[in-house]
Amino acid sequence: MAEFLSESWIAELDRAARDAASLGRLGSPEPLVVEQRVQRGSDEVVYHVSFASSGARVHIGPAAAPDLVLVTDAETARRLQQGTLNAQEAAVGHGLKVRGRVGRLRAAGEALRSLDDVFQTVRDATTYPAESGGAERRR
Repeated sequence: MAEFLSESWIAELDRAARDAASLGRLGSPEPLVVEQRVQRGSDEVVYHVSFASSGARVHIGPAAAPDLVLVTDAETARRLQQGTLNAQEAAVGHGLKVRGRVGRLRAAGEALRSLDDVFQTVRDATTYPAESGGAERRR
């Protein structure tokens, strides 16, 4: 089990992405790079997903030239990851900001929905810091 937004959690996302050959279609005909920035108190967790015709990878840190940058707070990111909030709802009223080539996001919309299936095993094994006391809890 990996804690949400930890380096080991991002590594689990990468493993799942590499195992999902279907994600290659998101990077075809041209690669797509989506950077995620999560504000967590005074810290910021940054990782990015790169989709190419050869497949997908998840990397810790910022992308050199992201097509899209998604910025949110940790609570909204957690709710998105758990599936209790969708991206449209988050963008409208819960603090998700989308910057960059938004047209690429629209064009990849249907294929991006497949990410839920690809990352389901990671989602099921993710732990979250408790709201108080620092102990972990499962979803």
